Amino acid sequence: MAFVYGNCLIGAAGPWALFVLGTYNYATLSRARKAAQLSQFLAAVESCEADIQIIRAGRVWDPRSYLNSTRDEYGGPHQAAHDFYLSEQRNALAIDLAEQPGVYIAISLEAPDRDLGSFLSSLAERGPRDVVQRLREALRWSDRRLLSVRELERLRVSADAAHARIAGFIEARPARTPEVQWLVRRGFCRGLGEPAVDGLHEPQALVFERNGAAYLAPLEADVMRWCDSHVEHRGRVLRVESELGVSWQAHLVAGAMPEHDVFPSTRLELMFAPPESLWFPIDLALTARFLPNDLAMRLVRRKVQDADEIARAEAVGDQGVSDRAFGRTQDARDLLAYLQSASHPPLLRATLAIAVGADGESELERRVEACRRAYGEVHLHRPLGDQLRLFTHHMPGQRCVVNGYDDVLTTEQVAAMMPLATHVVGSRRGFHLGHTLTGSRHAVRLNLREGSDSDRNAAILSIGALGSGKTTLDQKLAYEAFLLGARVIDCDPKGDHRMHELDEVAPHVETIALRGERSLRGMLDPLRVAPEHIRHDAAVSFLSELLPARAEAAWETAIVKAVDTVLRRARVPTCYEVVHALSAGDAVDQQVAKTLEVYAGAGLTQLGFADPDVRLPTLGTRQVTYVLIRDLPAPQPGRARSEYSPLERVGEQVVRLIAMFAMQLMSAERSRLKVFSFDEGWRLLGDPVGRMLLASLQRMGRSELAVPIISTQLVADTLLDGRAAIENLIGATFVFGLRSEAEAARALQLLDLDPDDQALREQLLSYDRGRCLMRDHQGRVEPIQVEVLAPHLLSAFSTTPPV
Repeated sequence: MAFVYGNCLIGAAGPWALFVLGTYNYATLSRARKAAQLSQFLAAVESCEADIQIIRAGRVWDPRSYLNSTRDEYGGPHQAAHDFYLSEQRNALAIDLAEQPGVYIAISLEAPDRDLGSFLSSLAERGPRDVVQRLREALRWSDRRLLSVRELERLRVSADAAHARIAGFIEARPARTPEVQWLVRRGFCRGLGEPAVDGLHEPQALVFERNGAAYLAPLEADVMRWCDSHVEHRGRVLRVESELGVSWQAHLVAGAMPEHDVFPSTRLELMFAPPESLWFPIDLALTARFLPNDLAMRLVRRKVQDADEIARAEAVGDQGVSDRAFGRTQDARDLLAYLQSASHPPLLRATLAIAVGADGESELERRVEACRRAYGEVHLHRPLGDQLRLFTHHMPGQRCVVNGYDDVLTTEQVAAMMPLATHVVGSRRGFHLGHTLTGSRHAVRLNLREGSDSDRNAAILSIGALGSGKTTLDQKLAYEAFLLGARVIDCDPKGDHRMHELDEVAPHVETIALRGERSLRGMLDPLRVAPEHIRHDAAVSFLSELLPARAEAAWETAIVKAVDTVLRRARVPTCYEVVHALSAGDAVDQQVAKTLEVYAGAGLTQLGFADPDVRLPTLGTRQVTYVLIRDLPAPQPGRARSEYSPLERVGEQVVRLIAMFAMQLMSAERSRLKVFSFDEGWRLLGDPVGRMLLASLQRMGRSELAVPIISTQLVADTLLDGRAAIENLIGATFVFGLRSEAEAARALQLLDLDPDDQALREQLLSYDRGRCLMRDHQGRVEPIQVEVLAPHLLSAFSTTPPV
């Protein structure tokens, strides 16, 4: 590589354009979605119509970088507690976690090679001027010292055209110079870590304005200092003295690749399944020469002739035609029929190379053997004396220079390698959440602000059986929100939350133990705590639900009229004032007032009737509000609302009032992060009014940084038909271990996965102790292990009684 101009690379292999490709989660997709991803990448490869190089660079997650960046970005009020939390994570974090791999495609900006006969036959189709232009293009790079600005601009235009061809099918953007530098320099420290490159995470390019128009100023760099290392060639090993230490590297090349299998299959996913099954990162580079359809037809016809000659030679023998020879003739004719199809597909002469690095020679050999086991039937060669050539094979914008290991593949075979597939899930920022349940163990982080920052749903839902880990997750997220200085409202219907008892949290907690006591009367009055835009409807719903099941329609009409009167005339509107207004009405109004007065004077329902002359204590002055209400009456899951007992209807009303009370506290500070943790959240999701309140919280989440965290035990508790019913309510979703096949199938449907996938159902049935399926805010789904790395938090958040 001699020169870099934006994403244009110029070197011994000619001019190339390098692009960064977007990845996607693949393992949990349905068969139809996997086929759709294959078709998109297949179309992108065919649209290139040029030699290509696909690079998949494995990366190790750096815990030190995570801890340093999290500490530097912190601006909350609990610096000591935050530092102590990070120190506990530092002592427990695994050092072998993986980072999201980088996937790149380099497209040659030269016309694909043709044989002499094909070139001469095309001369008659072109005029003399076109022939001269092609000869100039062929000689343009003979002297790289004579590059003009005009030629560089022509390169950039060609790179833009290549980008336009592939961007219609897959997510791709031009690579920046720091990314090219990182890709080159990391090859010298493979197995040791990632080099520090200035500007790697900065914007893509410098944009400035001139005469009212925006111009792109591509970055230029001198590549001479990118390889500040010493490479020692030792037969089948490279010893590289790099900026991070001594790197021992072995370079392997794949032999014959599988020709027949039913997609999807791990046998075909050579750029996804094997590297993701290893505990260490490996780099893969697929270099492919583009064979146009006309040239491919000539080659395949020659292959058919050769196969027929072998079959005829065997036919005259005593044993006759062997099965292998007969299969060879059939495969050659099948390939010829494929090339003669209406789409006129090309072929690719491809070589797949694998680079393995380690910090010692013995560790390198152990990793090489593990890599060979991961690739199974695909034999990995380790050429003697060609290690340095294969080393350059992984540099961007290169062609394969090692002969004898290439294979002619269809574009379907290349696309079926799934180079864009990953297991990445979670946020780019935020506290450490856990790791994926894969061999590569990708680190998972979660940013509570991601829903608001990305204009997506902010609510978080966790589902799981008793003891599966959902309450521990809710408490972990609430504690991390506390460290960030967020307003935390923790509603605990079971009385097993312990976050408010932690030494660093207790001084900032106000506890509200909701009971049917006179001193708490009116604390949850809907005319006081409900948001103003739903105050009327909330009060009418609360009072109407307290009436007998067979009450006359006129009773509800009387309540609507009385609430409207109180809201217009009362200085401090309350539900108790509504009862007074009904008492002053006609006979029907008075009968309704007598019924409601019973509820206003005793039991839990008196929480919703405030006396305007009684001053309630001021709430919301502390950072954490802990709301305890144990043994709240609840119906059996799945029971119709028409069958609720009076006590169960009271419990439903109290849950609604608590949600409205939380909304009032959260709406007081628009610019501050706010978290509402509600255990037994099926009471909100299964209630139409509760879903309306949750939708109001969701709207607050997008514009006012409010994050509802809802947890429930059973998917059936939500009384929903798949994820579509709550698509506008829930953002990130965690499904922990379940106990029945039916629940597992409903959980997969909730995650927008295939409910008939037996493997995923069995996974959910086996999960326990923090293992779950996570769907993040971007819709990616992966099995993960949630980790609480701070010992004092793990013991405090556990809901299992101590031995």
